[in-house]
Amino acid sequence: MHRTRIQLILLLVCLSGPSLIASANLIWPTPNRAFQEGRPILDFIQPTSSGVTESGLFGCVRNGGSRFHEALDLLPVERDRQGEALDAIYSVLPGRVVHVSAVAGHSSYGRYVVVQHDGEAPAFHTLYAHLAKIGEGIQVGARVEAGSVLGRMGRSSAGYRIPKDRAHLHFEIGFCLTDDFQRYYDRQKYGSKNRHGNWNGMNMVSIDPLPFYEAIRSGRVRNLNEYLKTIPAAARIRVHTSQVPSFVRNYPALVTRSYQGQQLIAWDIAFTQYGVPKEWTPRFIDEGLSGRRGDVKVLAYSPKLLEKQTCRNVLNMGGRTPSISSGTITSLKKIFGFK
Repeated sequence: MHRTRIQLILLLVCLSGPSLIASANLIWPTPNRAFQEGRPILDFIQPTSSGVTESGLFGCVRNGGSRFHEALDLLPVERDRQGEALDAIYSVLPGRVVHVSAVAGHSSYGRYVVVQHDGEAPAFHTLYAHLAKIGEGIQVGARVEAGSVLGRMGRSSAGYRIPKDRAHLHFEIGFCLTDDFQRYYDRQKYGSKNRHGNWNGMNMVSIDPLPFYEAIRSGRVRNLNEYLKTIPAAARIRVHTSQVPSFVRNYPALVTRSYQGQQLIAWDIAFTQYGVPKEWTPRFIDEGLSGRRGDVKVLAYSPKLLEKQTCRNVLNMGGRTPSISSGTITSLKKIFGFK
């Protein structure tokens, strides 16, 4: 990164309050400095009404482990006289605003903003939800820097009420499964309008932000691509198709070798424990693989990771041999357009 860019980010840190994480120019999304100072999670995680701090973390943390939470819920450090949160919400890296949902009643996310970090490889997105207010100038297509104010923390939502004392930022880091989500949505006949295009929550898969931030802070990795390589594959699945899905075109850094000029017949896909297709290996006709177009099969899996999984299963582990879960099948339908 150029020296002037580093100076700009440091200036933003001084003027507007966000905290720089190590040397990766990654910003914490709220003014709370507890994580950077190494304090316990109860100082920055907002629990559910259960009061259990871990319920605000990512993973199988709700309803006794049976319900998945695809984000970190971050608590406020500043409130007004009425008890409403006042914390500014910051973009964690430079990027482009790709979605703004300004009407609280249009999503269970409430008001939310999605920023795609197109200067990164892969060009992942971050999502900031339950906002009380969208920041000035934050609209689709706007460029933002690390530390740019996206809005104000709040408790907006649709379909349920977040009490004042549980105002928080719902923060996700992830990927879009397909550029043609509307086709999948229409096939399901949900009976309601998709108001969010490809940035509908059903079209996004996420990684756990906290260990990523911890890895950056410790210096073990410099970026998300390096971090993804440290996440073990829970399952490897082969999909027989000559198609190059939009997921591959959008995130070429996740592809292990070039497929240009080759006769593609399949993809070997490594999935994380929570269903992120983190690694793609193209397979070619001259490799002599058996299988027909449309075949999907499990190549390998990690019993250690999957047998204790209580939600968001990549594979079904109950039988003699593992089978592909309905959730993974749904993801493959979105990615490849399968019916």
